[in-house]
Amino acid sequence: MRLIITDQASQAIIKELALQADDGVRFFGKQVPGQPVNHDHKQGYAKDNHPVRPIIHVHKDEIDYHINFADAWFFGSHDCLIDYDETEGVIFTFPDAPDGISSASIDYERFLQ
Repeated sequence: MRLIITDQASQAIIKELALQADDGVRFFGKQVPGQPVNHDHKQGYAKDNHPVRPIIHVHKDEIDYHINFADAWFFGSHDCLIDYDETEGVIFTFPDAPDGISSASIDYERFLQ
């Protein structure tokens, strides 16, 4: 699993969330209850300066980007490319996810606790 954040995406997130040096950003999957997990281009992110058991961490542009263990069920072992599109804004791409759908479930995280 790799977390790749382009320069354009990083700058857009910094501006949108009004981040300062050494702030943090958590990435997480958006899931609709009752629907299969969909690794589409719109996922979640929020300012979060206190990672909880991060499974991956990227320091870029003085910002600490991370994915917490609680979200491991969504990201699994997939690479995640975070980019910026002028029309769409910040977009997520999972180049190795088959057909954009994963068999992961939140029960995986609960099982490991």
